[in-house]
Amino acid sequence: MHGTGLGVASPSTVRYYLGDHCTRLGTTVGIDDAVRNVGPEGGTSTFQVIGGGRVLFDSEVVTRDAVRQADVDVTGVRVLDLVVGDAGDGGYNDRADWAGLTATC
Repeated sequence: MHGTGLGVASPSTVRYYLGDHCTRLGTTVGIDDAVRNVGPEGGTSTFQVIGGGRVLFDSEVVTRDAVRQADVDVTGVRVLDLVVGDAGDGGYNDRADWAGLTATC
């Protein structure tokens, strides 16, 4: 359980302007527990952190039973994209969380 974060549906992109003022991005990515009340279908996503035209973090496929930790070096990044994909099975029931999202700036 995380007290803060960003919840999105897949596919999605959230863009932040860092302006080359930050050095680290930390988060735990996963599928929101709310999908368990909807049904067994879907609930898979991919998470990527993209900065400066490069993939800085790639979670690969995350299911509703797994989470991934990310501690990303964002030094020199002006524009940062948080990208969620549907993991190839469509976006149904893909409530994706960037939990505990923090930036060191």
